[in-house]
Amino acid sequence: MGAAGSHLTRYIRRFNVINRTERIINEEKPKVAPLYKVDAERLKKLMEDNPGLIEELKNKNSTLEKNLQSVYVKSKGDLPNNQSKAKLPQNREQVFNFGFLVEDPESVPPGRYTLTQITECIADHYKDKQIYTAEILAKRVKIDVKLMENILKYYRIFDMHIPPKMLKKNEEFSIGSTIDKIRTSFEIDKYTEEQKKIGKN
Repeated sequence: MGAAGSHLTRYIRRFNVINRTERIINEEKPKVAPLYKVDAERLKKLMEDNPGLIEELKNKNSTLEKNLQSVYVKSKGDLPNNQSKAKLPQNREQVFNFGFLVEDPESVPPGRYTLTQITECIADHYKDKQIYTAEILAKRVKIDVKLMENILKYYRIFDMHIPPKMLKKNEEFSIGSTIDKIRTSFEIDKYTEEQKKIGKN
């Protein structure tokens, strides 16, 4: 009965809704919402104490109107400096000329680092681990050596890896030209040599 009852009440509630809405809209004066009992008693008492209050509110007070027209503000002196002293970004333009779509800050405090700096450190380290050690990279970015060691240990840059089995199946699936294009476009041979230098293979 629940679904049928809700369907019936919905139909009754929406019955002739357009005509009922137009009737309310076309009324000359909308009905005022009823007051709370306490507010109604206060208003009634106010009207009893001040019988001419309604007429006074309806009529325009010429004295107050003249006083309002004579009010003006004079300003003297130089304009105040409205430049904010808070550390807010001065340039709010959207710039997309950076690698990570985020503009690097002009100054980085010691102990902090940007995504660009860490990415460069990781890339340099895996190019030559003997030259770009954790100590040297930590001095470059001005962070703790232990923190740099953990970054180099647990974070890597995305690279493309093509399994050797995929290349061996070249003849079986007759996709020689496709594999050749892949090898040419991504320079797999060069990539393999770099991986051997790094020590992955």
